[in-house]
Amino acid sequence: MDFLKLDSPFMRFLGTMADLMILNMLTVVCCIPVVTAGASFTAMHYVLQKLVRGEENYISKQFFHSFKENFLQATAIWIVMAVVYVALFIDWRILRMQGDQFSGIFIILLYGAAVIIFLFTLYIFPVLARYKNTIRGTIRLAFSMTIMGSITFRTLAAGVLYIVPIGILLVYGWGSIPILLLMGFTVPGFFRAMMYKGLFNKYEGEDNKA
Repeated sequence: MDFLKLDSPFMRFLGTMADLMILNMLTVVCCIPVVTAGASFTAMHYVLQKLVRGEENYISKQFFHSFKENFLQATAIWIVMAVVYVALFIDWRILRMQGDQFSGIFIILLYGAAVIIFLFTLYIFPVLARYKNTIRGTIRLAFSMTIMGSITFRTLAAGVLYIVPIGILLVYGWGSIPILLLMGFTVPGFFRAMMYKGLFNKYEGEDNKA
């Protein structure tokens, strides 16, 4: 039974899945206060990047190391992003209530802006986890990666990965909650980390945290 050996592909797969479930639970718990969600997602991506590179990994230790180190910047970025999304939602509701021809045009433009901001959001916390930078520099680098990733469809594919758990919830309802709590963030995030690994290699001249 070679597949039961500790260094077999099967056992490594089981070990990775266990790590992802532990990491997902840490991420969910640390998101509960809401205001700490930015730091939680940043710490999640910090650990995922190490998993993808096959580096020695102590999930909880490295998660809380990144959580503490990036807390202020991640929280500031999270609050700004939350305000932006709330503003988009309010604008959408106002335009829907008006219901005239010009409102329809502005709604289309609003959808376009929302898509760009969503795709940008996919990179901001991985970038913060990876590089030491100012908030302005982090935002600039994340936007640059969003554009580069969109050209190669990397960013669009990453967006689809994060829509899948939402689709599972809509299709299977509350019965899917336990599965999503165990791997709803980290499994899509793991595949995303594999996808943007090559893109990050182009920026390795900068100091990084991982």
